[in-house]
Amino acid sequence: MENFDEHIDERIARHLAGETTPEEDAVLQAWIAKSPENQRYFADLQAIWVKSPALRPAASHSVDTEVALKKVKARLNGGGAVRPLAVRMNFLWKAAAGVALALAAVYFLWLRQTPAPPTMIAASGSTLTDTLSDGSVVTLSRQSGLALAAKFNKRERRLRLHGEAYFEVNPDTARPFIVEVSEIEVRVVGTAFNVDNATDSSAVTVLVTEGKVRVSARGQSLLLLAGDGALYDKRTGTLSRMEAQQNPPAMNRVFFFDATPLPDVIRQVEKAYGIKITLKNKALEKCVLTARYNNLPPERVLSLIAESFSLQLSKTENGEYVLEGEGCGE
Repeated sequence: MENFDEHIDERIARHLAGETTPEEDAVLQAWIAKSPENQRYFADLQAIWVKSPALRPAASHSVDTEVALKKVKARLNGGGAVRPLAVRMNFLWKAAAGVALALAAVYFLWLRQTPAPPTMIAASGSTLTDTLSDGSVVTLSRQSGLALAAKFNKRERRLRLHGEAYFEVNPDTARPFIVEVSEIEVRVVGTAFNVDNATDSSAVTVLVTEGKVRVSARGQSLLLLAGDGALYDKRTGTLSRMEAQQNPPAMNRVFFFDATPLPDVIRQVEKAYGIKITLKNKALEKCVLTARYNNLPPERVLSLIAESFSLQLSKTENGEYVLEGEGCGE
């Protein structure tokens, strides 16, 4: 706290109990206004004071001065020491402030230990590519979403998927990457794979493009290598391996262009990713592309296309992609 005052807890306690003078209140208000940290400190203690009636001093009672005087004289005659009232009140305020601070410490410790809500990522009308806190890249298909566990990237990287997503996992042997979807669990260390719970509502498919993953469900387990696939039937609860010829391209993101006119390339990419792409220059329609893109995020595909023809790629506020440049001539 700025302008630290070693008596600030006592000053705040006396203020909250209504025992301060206008001058003391003015000094306290000046200290509070010094910094946002001071303001938060006062507000926190005030909230705890309000919620803790036990900290508030009991209402004062009327004092019989004659009886009080007799008691004082009796103490003096008996040789007992009399502690000044101001000292005793100072002690009481310090004690009250100490209790308030102790409660504040417990309160804030509890707040820190309360699990944070999971991080949510969702795609609505178009695909969405995002980089997770561990460096992994996920591309969500339309109408799909995922929730990262509160302690994602601590001891493990666990998340739950609804819909379809393609994952490019950042390798980390100490923290396994785990995807939960329906009743199955996909556990990986470093790989690229697709999980689809959207195309067929009665099944979940897992397709591996790089590395290896282990798929588990209801006591069943399959180890999948690159090119392998697994099918989980929700109706029967069975997990089975898919033959290579059964494996559809993950999210339709495998492209093979052989002298393909750029407008046709754009139409295929738009359909696969659910995005809008505009060719700024009419001359770009004369460009032809020969390339192969295997399960890449949409912005990476467009970046490679732009590099092929020395184009500029931009994105508008409404999410539309724009390619512009000189074109390819006759």
